Amino acid sequence: MTLLLEDLGYIVEKETNLNSQGITTCLKRFAAREEHKASDGMFVVLMSHGHQDSLCGVHSKDKQSDIFSIKTVFSTFNNENCPALRGKPKVVIIQACRGEQRGYMIENMEDSAKSAAAFLQSDSHTVQFETDAVKRVHVESDFICLYSTTPDHVSWRHPETGSLFISQIIENIKKHAWNRNLEEVFRKVLQHFANNPCQMPSKDRTTLIKKFYLFPGH
Repeated sequence: MTLLLEDLGYIVEKETNLNSQGITTCLKRFAAREEHKASDGMFVVLMSHGHQDSLCGVHSKDKQSDIFSIKTVFSTFNNENCPALRGKPKVVIIQACRGEQRGYMIENMEDSAKSAAAFLQSDSHTVQFETDAVKRVHVESDFICLYSTTPDHVSWRHPETGSLFISQIIENIKKHAWNRNLEEVFRKVLQHFANNPCQMPSKDRTTLIKKFYLFPGH
């Protein structure tokens, strides 16, 4: 992953064997960097053991000790706490288990009845909205987060080649980033796991407003 990001023109800072407080400190220090003002965006890649919505620090022994909340990533880099990245894509990639259940697949019953979709319908009344003289932005926007597995499930890695998920991200960015935006590249990753019973990656908390192209080689 380091080599991939460097090839894409990113300056990579790598930290290993951090406790939960160390992860928080590292992220806040990175968010405060002046270089973000001139950057086009950022990647945060987190790899660890984990639980539903948290990662294990290096000293973690259970679900309570030395635990880092994923929410901290989003609060650290949101538009309020990291204004230098306001309006810029913020990519979060997380390789970690989210539970102890193993992935499994079910039979696809194509002829089964489809559940009814619910739609919001406007009524006959016209609502007048006033413009605000001060331009405002959402506290959280322009994030895209790809998790290695769905909630409650484990995430697998090969003892020699490493994470199946990270390997697919690297492979698909190399193959498709030249002409596809990042969400399309991530969809390719999901498609690879479609027939894999072990795990299914998921997009979480995505608020990316515009299409994000990496344009390798430019």
